[in-house]
Amino acid sequence: MTISIEECDINNDYFHFTNKSNINGILDKGLIPTIGVASKLVNDRANVSVSKGGKGIMGIINSFIYKFYQEMKISDIPKEYRKYFIEISYFESNDSISREIACKAMIRKLKDEVFFRVKLNKEQLSNAKIGGLTGYDVNLPMGIDKSQLELITDENNKVLSAYDMAQYIYIKAKDIDVFRKMHSDFFYMFEM
Repeated sequence: MTISIEECDINNDYFHFTNKSNINGILDKGLIPTIGVASKLVNDRANVSVSKGGKGIMGIINSFIYKFYQEMKISDIPKEYRKYFIEISYFESNDSISREIACKAMIRKLKDEVFFRVKLNKEQLSNAKIGGLTGYDVNLPMGIDKSQLELITDENNKVLSAYDMAQYIYIKAKDIDVFRKMHSDFFYMFEM
């Protein structure tokens, strides 16, 4: 049910992040394909979204930040995400969102979430839709059984927030220029 972050293969394992409030339901029923708030932002179909390795985690976080400050206006922020944008008081505005505010909101969102390691089988991978520019964004049309899921913890078995996991990846990748160029918003979030 749990796995230490140190035991994860940060290059090859698959990860799913979700709000902390979903933990018990997921541990009871597994992951069920849905069109969540994030999927609505990109007009996606019902699926279970996972990221492959640290590159996938960097990519999805980078994509969220980019989407907010490059493609959306304040009035476009989904109702479910507005609580993370505490610097904004008027959500009817057509003003742009600054990169800094988008990053601060993402930090708050990640602190409200957790990562599961997802152990996919060959059949699931053969039915997956691989998306994104990097190929590390994996969308599965089928559910994932609870037996295939493990919550990410620290060495003391304390469940890590998604922010803790992202920071772990940041520390491992911060000196690798190719990642910094590809996921500049992810690195900006930790260094602003």
